Amino acid sequence: MLFSRAFKSARRGKHAAATGVILANAIISGNFGEPRSPNTLLQLKAANRLRSQNRGFLHRVPLFEPWSVQVATDWGNDGKRLEAQVWNFCGRKKNASVWELSHDVPAFDIGAAARLFESNLRLALPNTVFLCVVDPGVGSERKAIAVETGNRAFFVGPHNGVFDLVLRGLNSLYGIVKAVEIGRASAHVISQSDGGVRAVDGDAVFAPVAGAIVRHRGIPSDLGREILLSEFGEVLKWDSAAVGKSGAIQGKIEDIDHYGTYVTNIPVSLLNGNGKPGSIISVCGAQSKIEFTIPYFEYFDAVGKGEPLLLPQGNAFLHLAVNQGRASEKLPLKLGEDISLASCN
Repeated sequence: MLFSRAFKSARRGKHAAATGVILANAIISGNFGEPRSPNTLLQLKAANRLRSQNRGFLHRVPLFEPWSVQVATDWGNDGKRLEAQVWNFCGRKKNASVWELSHDVPAFDIGAAARLFESNLRLALPNTVFLCVVDPGVGSERKAIAVETGNRAFFVGPHNGVFDLVLRGLNSLYGIVKAVEIGRASAHVISQSDGGVRAVDGDAVFAPVAGAIVRHRGIPSDLGREILLSEFGEVLKWDSAAVGKSGAIQGKIEDIDHYGTYVTNIPVSLLNGNGKPGSIISVCGAQSKIEFTIPYFEYFDAVGKGEPLLLPQGNAFLHLAVNQGRASEKLPLKLGEDISLASCN
């Protein structure tokens, strides 16, 4: 009711419009009680519409700005504890949310973490902070970093390769704006526990820094030493797929997911004209010495139950899968195996 009256009065002039926006912000931020969905979204849209109609007058009126933190760890169920800490460090703001990306990354598996972030590149939206704690080198000299990309997505975690692939993709799309080595003496980190023993970096460094980015709406200026982009390269050596002299695509099995699907490092774009639904592809495993043919489709149900297929998944890389089955049991390839793909059409 309050917002409705303010919105009607907003049409009568700039002063009323400003009042409408302020009231909208008050309702959304919870100053007039808890926001109720879906009305909150409608109120936000109306407030933004008022602002766009009166840009010269309302540009100083702060609007509701939602933030989210996506957390990935190899901690299992204990990762929920880290999410709770991040929520506290965010100041428990109503415009902030904390989500689990995954707490089931295989223990100490930097490559699996890197592929997880790469496959979720589409979630790298403005005002999103990605926090990763897959850190077999905790306590060593490896850097702790915070990175901002050109579309205002943020990454916080160890500089050990977990962000290599996703930042490669985002750098090509938007560029990297800023990279900071998180200082141990920064006011935004917890340097020691009460007993004088250094705490795990997930608790003491990465969680508070993710919260600080949300509270400050960006990387705080006093977080640490800014890393020159010329210094900021990929940590690990990643095998890249390529087309060989014979025309066959050379790649590798990089992962086996929990469905038993083989994840390759071969981007769909390398198939070129052979990537049409129904195309028959020859697959050859270098180490297992096997060769078989498989159809290419864009969704599982294009083949019968228990039938194999080659298809793109969320990260636009090719997967060897079985509809409602496990490719790892039906197709005798191995993790890390070199493979080649060739068209049979």
